[in-house]
Amino acid sequence: KPPISTSRMSFDAPKNAIYIISGEIQALTSSKKYNSRWSNTHSYEEAPEVNSFQKLKTIINSVSDLQDIDSNTFLAPFLDVIRSDETSGPITCLALNAVNKFLSYGLIDIQSESAASAIDKVANAVTHTRFVGTNPSDDEVVLMRILQ
Repeated sequence: KPPISTSRMSFDAPKNAIYIISGEIQALTSSKKYNSRWSNTHSYEEAPEVNSFQKLKTIINSVSDLQDIDSNTFLAPFLDVIRSDETSGPITCLALNAVNKFLSYGLIDIQSESAASAIDKVANAVTHTRFVGTNPSDDEVVLMRILQ
């Protein structure tokens, strides 16, 4: 039996990892833009969450490999939405789905120095999820996503 190597194993995120994150940014910002709460009472472009997604999109577009970006950098805007008490249930659900997808697809390098911090921030955000209740069925979907 060959000995198990304790040296650092290489991190191989899916080749399309950058596109996965870009797609989630697009889905969430598009939904937020057309959300009735933002269309009338707030300037969409001035919303802090939107600005953080725009900055992340700029970063994503400037790299060719996910290894060039710290996990906390691409998780932060999604976690901010999850923690926001000004976000509707459906938007919160999209952010929860995105983070779940990032974890499921292995986009977080568990061998990196920031992995523990990233996982801690995800756990903290999920356990402190806040959102504006819209209707009972939408709210129940968000609560189910939290449990997943």
